Amino acid sequence: MRVLGSVQDAEDVSQEVFVEAFRMHQAGRVKSWPGLLVRLATLRSIDRLRKSRHVLELSEGDGVSDEEPYERVVAAELAASLRQGIAQLPEQQSIMFVMHYFDDLSRDEIATTLGTTTGAVSTALHKGRQRLMDQLAAFNRGDTK
Repeated sequence: MRVLGSVQDAEDVSQEVFVEAFRMHQAGRVKSWPGLLVRLATLRSIDRLRKSRHVLELSEGDGVSDEEPYERVVAAELAASLRQGIAQLPEQQSIMFVMHYFDDLSRDEIATTLGTTTGAVSTALHKGRQRLMDQLAAFNRGDTK
């Protein structure tokens, strides 16, 4: 939900994840269920972001807010820009970024889940963070593409 920004999309992705995990279980033994589910959820969420439509969804709290309309619009645009930026990262960087910043996994946990080294995770997180900061700086300047 934190990655996709929509309860409905998160529910759809979770169903896809469980179906895919069940198929993987039938095909062979699963070594780490938590790792498999986190990875599948991350991958499918990123896939959904890449395919996303540009539709503004309304939620129950959209009608009442203490924030100024301008602040809400800017926050929504910033969130959309961040989601778009994550979708544009190379696959491995976006997976690691989402696992670290949205799923609150440590570098060691990510390395174990993805079968890589902690150093590789740190490098990918640094590069992904730098790319996203560049994109968000362009957003702040109004240079969005």
